[in-house]
Amino acid sequence: MSQFVSFNNQAVICYNGSDMSSHLMPLDISNSPELLRLAEEVATTKKPRRLTRKKKTLAVLVPVEQERGDRTEQQAIEETLALAGAWGERNWDEVEAELDRVRHQSKPTPPFEL
Repeated sequence: MSQFVSFNNQAVICYNGSDMSSHLMPLDISNSPELLRLAEEVATTKKPRRLTRKKKTLAVLVPVEQERGDRTEQQAIEETLALAGAWGERNWDEVEAELDRVRHQSKPTPPFEL
């Protein structure tokens, strides 16, 4: 599914992972060191970059989201079970005191309107 949004007063098409791959033409950047460096930076930092010329945005380079299909069901189960034990090693009295301290030191979240 794609949608149009405004980015610095310019129309930009935003894609989700499955929709984007069917609309974009691949461009091999193996022989373009600077473009390759930028693409690798965006992939590593997961932060998009605006490509500009004379303060005009020409393109937006965004990181590709990895599809969840890369994990097997067994890997997902193992990761979930590993999380379940993460709190078991902590002293519950210390955890409770820490959570209580954070709750009282933090400002309340203001109500929001829909």
